[in-house]
Amino acid sequence: MVDRPSSYDAQTTCRKTPRPGTVALAAWLQKTYPATGSLGMIRACGTGGTSEHKDGRAFDWAADVKKPKAKKAAYDFIRKALATDAAGNQHALARRMGIMYFIYNDTIWSSYRGFTPRPYLNSGCKTKKKCDRNLRHKNHVHISLGFAGAAAQTSWYRARGVKSVPVHFAGTSELDPDSTAVTGLTAPATGATVASTYYLRKGVTYRFVATGTVKYGAGLVGDANCTAGTPDWTATDRLPVSSVSARWLSTGKQLGWHPGGGNSSSGSDHDDSPYALPLPTSHGLVVAGGLMWGTECRADHTYEAWYTPPTRQKLTVKYVDLPAGDNTGNLSLYVARDDITAASLARK
Repeated sequence: MVDRPSSYDAQTTCRKTPRPGTVALAAWLQKTYPATGSLGMIRACGTGGTSEHKDGRAFDWAADVKKPKAKKAAYDFIRKALATDAAGNQHALARRMGIMYFIYNDTIWSSYRGFTPRPYLNSGCKTKKKCDRNLRHKNHVHISLGFAGAAAQTSWYRARGVKSVPVHFAGTSELDPDSTAVTGLTAPATGATVASTYYLRKGVTYRFVATGTVKYGAGLVGDANCTAGTPDWTATDRLPVSSVSARWLSTGKQLGWHPGGGNSSSGSDHDDSPYALPLPTSHGLVVAGGLMWGTECRADHTYEAWYTPPTRQKLTVKYVDLPAGDNTGNLSLYVARDDITAASLARK
């Protein structure tokens, strides 16, 4: 999978530490090209102008054009980053790395302009001759990452197991389901309610993937939706889907309706999954207050669902079982984009 080119993601916050994707890319570049080095990632928030350095999304990769080996390394990477891959994807590596733009030797390549090389002159310079080497990027390659790349959410970082962080809609604490490829919560079998640090945005459809098994009672086994029996697994007890639910009460609409109508501008393009309230006899993973996994039991213990919050809310998960004090194990709940396979999440 080759990621979409990064949009122009302007700096909206300021931080003192670089983001995980920035750190991983900087380390990889210096290891891959030993003739190069680092001129830093973070810039003080009080310095003038907006800059991805201030929110941890930029790396100044030391590669002086006066040093033949360093210059060769810089252009080798730029060429590879912008190359078309075997499947015909243009700028494949740059897209997979989440690169928003890079600047080197009086030239800029930006994702939001098709990575076409353009002459670059820093806004603080009237002419090249009156511009110092640093501002002309003759001693380094400036690399800025989009929000997804900096958060290690794009495919290049996921393939290397770089620990990622969720991406929020700009200026909010609401989870952006397009820039966040996958993020997760762990629900202990003991019945504790776990809540996300972020919010789900009203009217945006999110895809959930639940995986894993737990033990409850006297050695009985269950997963997010079913319990082990003889000879087959059985869907856990729940109120009928047609009964009044928390969704019904909060939206005033029939089940399955969501504000995006299956065509919301961001998130998944799916109708909501069946939503049923648990019973005292239920054994399963309740997400946002309900069981939404249908009535099928899966051998891989991996279930998908789609949910559109009727209000801005935190994501909550809980394994329901009364009593739960003797339970062991955990279930995983992922919020994942549609292009992330359920099988890959089950192996995490």
